[in-house]
Amino acid sequence: MIMRRTYTLIVALICFAVLLNPALAAGIDGAPSKEELAKLYQRHFAVKDTEKLSSLVYWPGVMPKEREAFNRSLRYDLQYRVKKIEFSEIDKSQKLEYTIGGAVFRPTLPPVAHMVVSYEGHGDVKNLSTTYLIGKKENRYYVTLASPAPK
Repeated sequence: MIMRRTYTLIVALICFAVLLNPALAAGIDGAPSKEELAKLYQRHFAVKDTEKLSSLVYWPGVMPKEREAFNRSLRYDLQYRVKKIEFSEIDKSQKLEYTIGGAVFRPTLPPVAHMVVSYEGHGDVKNLSTTYLIGKKENRYYVTLASPAPK
């Protein structure tokens, strides 16, 4: 009986922690700096570890359609090799939201930079790059995607 209560208490504490910090549910770690984020991205990409690449994304609030779009893009990019990763400033006048079906979508975290991943070309593709928005939360850097804005 004591073991059952202890188990129930542990499960309740974990659930409570996840409610306070939804990032725990996805096991999201991000990175302590933009440079480390780039290193982790390159390392995980080289071994085609989509699970670890996904751990660099801030997922709370991201809808299934946007999750699948990210994963589809990542699967496509994985056929190439990373050539370089650079960061660029965000243009303060750039609008970082869009509307679909009346719903306004915004980045899940306030963006702090763009991370531009350039790939080595092959076949008919000579120049390929993917640009990610990078956000920061609690001194951790993440790839940030769009989610519905609160009403």
